[in-house]
Amino acid sequence: MYYVDELSGRGDLIMNIKQFVTATLFTLILLTVASTPLSDQQTSGSYDPWLDYNESGNIDIVDLHSLGEAYGSTGDTTKNITITGHATKYLRPGGPAIPIPPSSYWLSDMIPIDGYAKVTILVRLSTSSNCYYFIYACDDDGYTWHMETVSGQSWVKTYDVMNQRIQIRIENSNPTAITAEVGIYLMA
Repeated sequence: MYYVDELSGRGDLIMNIKQFVTATLFTLILLTVASTPLSDQQTSGSYDPWLDYNESGNIDIVDLHSLGEAYGSTGDTTKNITITGHATKYLRPGGPAIPIPPSSYWLSDMIPIDGYAKVTILVRLSTSSNCYYFIYACDDDGYTWHMETVSGQSWVKTYDVMNQRIQIRIENSNPTAITAEVGIYLMA
């Protein structure tokens, strides 16, 4: 009887080892399958930077973890969201140096700003006398509003975005040619 109990104890031990090895192999297979991306996973959609919470350039499990932590939270949907330090687009209409002949003007193309919260316009001229900047807001229906006229040699101003496009005009009333530099930051 003792011999039979000893054999059944070894049998239980062997059975436990087999179950442990099977469970370990099954776990490794599941982990391998879970960490392997599906073939169309990288190409199935367009990249959306608002879903890339850690700004890694990939929407992956880390971003999903952040979403899972925030799941079920509530808040005020009418409250403005302020994102600081995120200039999302920089434009140089007209290139780095815009020549403006005497008694003439330069008019930018329509600059699309729809989808942005703020626009900062930077203007620098080679001379300050008899030069004016005109800023216009434009919409999709063809309406244009004169927003501001400014004079001087350099100017930086930030506007809250309220239309779909803006346009900049620089007028040179000087008897000599001038050079202008225009930069535009569009901020989310």
